[in-house]
Amino acid sequence: MKNYLLFPALCAGLICSTWFSKQWLLLWFGVWLIIRIITLNKKKVLFVCLITSLGAVGYCGYFAVQINNATLNNQQDQLIKLRVYPDELKVNGDRYSAIAYDLSHHQKVQMYGYIDSQAKQQQFTKIKDTTEWIVQGKRSGILPATNENQFDSIQFNLTKHIYNQVNIEKIESIQRAKIPTKLVWQNQCHRIRIFLIQYFAKIPATTRDYCNSLLIGNSPSDFYEKMSGVKQLGLIHLFSISGMHVVIFISLLRRLLIELHFNKEWTTWVLIVVLPAYLIIGGGSSSLIRSILMAELSLFGQAKLCHLSKVDIWSLGLLGGLLIQPNVLLTLGGQLSYLLALMLQFLPDQHESLMNAVLLNLVGLPSILYFVFEWHVLSLLASYLMIPFFSVVIFPLVIVAALSFGTLPQVTNLIEQCLNLFQFVVNQIGELPGLIHFGKPPLMLAMGLFVISLIVAALPNNRRCWLGLVASYLAIFCLIHFPLAGEVVFFDIGQGDSFLIRTPFNRNVILIDTGGQLTFPKPNWANGTSPTSRAMRVSVNYLKSKGISQIDTLCLSHQDTDHIGYSSDVLKHLKVKQIIYPAGMESQANFKQKVLPLAQHQHSKLVPVTDSSQIANFPLQILHPFKAGKGANEDSMVLSGKFGHKQFLFMGDLDQNGEKQVIKRYPNLKTDVLKLGHHGSKTASAPSFIKQVQPEVAIISAGRMNRYGHPNNKTMKTLKKQNVPSLSTQKYGMIKYEFDPFNHQKWITILKGNELTWMLPPYENS
Repeated sequence: MKNYLLFPALCAGLICSTWFSKQWLLLWFGVWLIIRIITLNKKKVLFVCLITSLGAVGYCGYFAVQINNATLNNQQDQLIKLRVYPDELKVNGDRYSAIAYDLSHHQKVQMYGYIDSQAKQQQFTKIKDTTEWIVQGKRSGILPATNENQFDSIQFNLTKHIYNQVNIEKIESIQRAKIPTKLVWQNQCHRIRIFLIQYFAKIPATTRDYCNSLLIGNSPSDFYEKMSGVKQLGLIHLFSISGMHVVIFISLLRRLLIELHFNKEWTTWVLIVVLPAYLIIGGGSSSLIRSILMAELSLFGQAKLCHLSKVDIWSLGLLGGLLIQPNVLLTLGGQLSYLLALMLQFLPDQHESLMNAVLLNLVGLPSILYFVFEWHVLSLLASYLMIPFFSVVIFPLVIVAALSFGTLPQVTNLIEQCLNLFQFVVNQIGELPGLIHFGKPPLMLAMGLFVISLIVAALPNNRRCWLGLVASYLAIFCLIHFPLAGEVVFFDIGQGDSFLIRTPFNRNVILIDTGGQLTFPKPNWANGTSPTSRAMRVSVNYLKSKGISQIDTLCLSHQDTDHIGYSSDVLKHLKVKQIIYPAGMESQANFKQKVLPLAQHQHSKLVPVTDSSQIANFPLQILHPFKAGKGANEDSMVLSGKFGHKQFLFMGDLDQNGEKQVIKRYPNLKTDVLKLGHHGSKTASAPSFIKQVQPEVAIISAGRMNRYGHPNNKTMKTLKKQNVPSLSTQKYGMIKYEFDPFNHQKWITILKGNELTWMLPPYENS
């Protein structure tokens, strides 16, 4: 039965992935797998695969029921008792978060809250013991992704068995927790981890970040912003504790035990006992779970408890990983960790290491493109050179720095300079040309690329296989970059506006507004690391998923932050040919601060406009403003254009008086789709205006639970009276209209409308 455990493991992985992703196309792999198992003509393998598959179906069903029973579909104000391990508590300025155990409901939760004083902030950062919190807070389910290709928090938290979150409003008490006997060893591991976190906090900045990332899996939130080259070159796995780190850890610990005169047998048993503790101390990532499970099985073999081939060890590691995290293969980290570990077992030793590195990268590339959308051509060479350099130089330097800081800080300071130099070089390499904005391949095509890549890995000397792989990538690249269909997209950007227009074959790519979030001055202690902006997570991310790296026209309707606040993110990460805005807005401070510097840096053409302006190769008509102003609401740029069979009208934040002026200037103005002015505020959407333009549907772009009460009930009554149905981003998430040259058209919403009813105004649910 040597190596045959691979087949039941693949069956279980396929069943779990299909169940939790609801991507039934994956079953095509199942068809191939069944045929392959039958052709083995081994009844034992077939029987084990059948039993494993039935077990996987049963386990997935049990897990799904558990999720359904535990997940809240509303928000509840409650007094909650939480147990918080000290290393799980993260403090970022005046905000804190933690993965906690809800003692009141017997489940893990993600908790959030705000700190009201510097003294309390310092108190939180000094916590060394597991604590029990009694808090007043709002319990709710984890919010779903509300935009296409947005990061899926629900799927990510499922890997941690977290189904709900708690927004803490008031802390009643915090006291040292009483730890149940069965959790004492686990608690000690968390105490060791917080000791290391607090110890590393005293080390110089760059070395501190490396110690946290490489030794205990505690990467700072801004780590990959500082290490932009690592992200560009696809080297993030080097800074995530995985197989390489576990191998080095075992080697160092084994050498230490031998120096302490432990014999081989005792050394093996010490490693077997210590490794599960490192799973907690190292942060418990998917790749670490896989690495430690495989290392434990290998150590069992050394202890003569079992005799397994490397492939069987991998197979049992996958089965164990699925028991802990049933949806692990739906994450990029899980896919790359298990896939590359398996490939290492099959690549022939006679291949040169460079060829092995190329083949490993090729097999992992479909997953990377499906999740990240970009790939740097230098990543092949970077991986080949960096992995040995990392294991021989960087990792040992980090360990030496961590050990020497208390007694020989001069050594740590020297290593700090070395790491700064390394970081600078990697970032410079990452800036070199070669980043391919590929886009996200459709699932079926990504699966096809994966299969062809496996064939190439199996037949690396076959030119036809290589040509087939290259041709497949070129065909999919063209399919993504020159789509037959166009689209008008209303992003769910929160309390703001951001819309995308793409004509067929990407002839025109237009972004109307960027969204933005108001910020208020804070004391220095409250200014932590800024979270990734919503534009980066939504609109920029979506554009990259479509292979778009350049915007033809960025339209800024007026100067309010909720419309242009994220302009800097758009201009930093995407090339913008021209920016149009209401004449006079260029003199305003908000424009000068958020738009002008980056626009000038990338040489974007700046075009102030009024309704008399004519823009070449621009498929929208400018209806307002009539004259230069200050970029205020009443100066909003109003745009109209026809896409597919629908006429669209974008109103910015124009008020009712401005609307009346527009229909007075254009008495025959009609539209099919009306983007309501000012997020559905009562200051816009005059009844006479709605009656004049006669929209088939109104689109409302507003944030959930926004402080302004948008959309206003008065506006909703106006629409109802005029028999105009509405779609709001707060209810349906991203809203998309697709059209093509063959007269096909359809509307798509990311949400069905009933998922987040507790976050909407009562009249939005009527």
